[in-house]
Amino acid sequence: MTLEVCTKKLLAVVVVALLSLNSFGQMSSGKIVFERKTNLKKRLGDNPRLKNFITEENKYRIENFELYFNDSMSIFRPIESDEPEQGMMKYFTTHNTVYQNVNQREKFIVMDLWGNPAYIKDTIDKRDWKVTESKRVISGYNCRKAIWNMNDSTRIYAWFSVDVVPSIGPEGFGGLPGAILGLATEDGSVIYFAKTVEAVVLPANVLNYDEKGKDVYTEDALKAILAERMKQWMKPQDLEAMFSWL
Repeated sequence: MTLEVCTKKLLAVVVVALLSLNSFGQMSSGKIVFERKTNLKKRLGDNPRLKNFITEENKYRIENFELYFNDSMSIFRPIESDEPEQGMMKYFTTHNTVYQNVNQREKFIVMDLWGNPAYIKDTIDKRDWKVTESKRVISGYNCRKAIWNMNDSTRIYAWFSVDVVPSIGPEGFGGLPGAILGLATEDGSVIYFAKTVEAVVLPANVLNYDEKGKDVYTEDALKAILAERMKQWMKPQDLEAMFSWL
């Protein structure tokens, strides 16, 4: 075997190795499955209309969501159970479907309002994240911690990985130099963590939404309608917090 042939074979091996490393280290299309754990006592315990329904036995709700994405678009949606849940408890947590186009700074949301859909089309919110030096590993990916002050009393922690390229995350979150694989309130009332992160062939048209024939609102417009209709049931701060996740 000549030196030239050996050199070409070695070069081919190196190129393949580098491409494999790059495809692992810079995932730009795939699927993330999240588990969400909600502590209903912390989340809703001060609501006099709801607290009597929440006990030590049922205070935790575990739900799963899937996030499909490419380098510029994503959809975050609930994973439906094979056996639909009965009763009121299923309405104590949100089950929104969120589309994001990070290049156009646009989002489309199918907001689940106690079993009824409402449609929002608006610009993606800009959150002022503070990136820290704290690190952890989630689903095999190195992540850094960022902090966002939702309001005077609520702080959100996010763990993002630069190895998953798009600026996306659970619900309507994003705005960091990589995908958010962990998200939690400071008090632990709501926690999202990625169970799996994998490169997959995206289902056809999964990132496309259809707004034809639907009443579509901006966030502020829908918030104003709900504030009026739900004023006997929801505190203004609870309504504001609900929209802060979008």
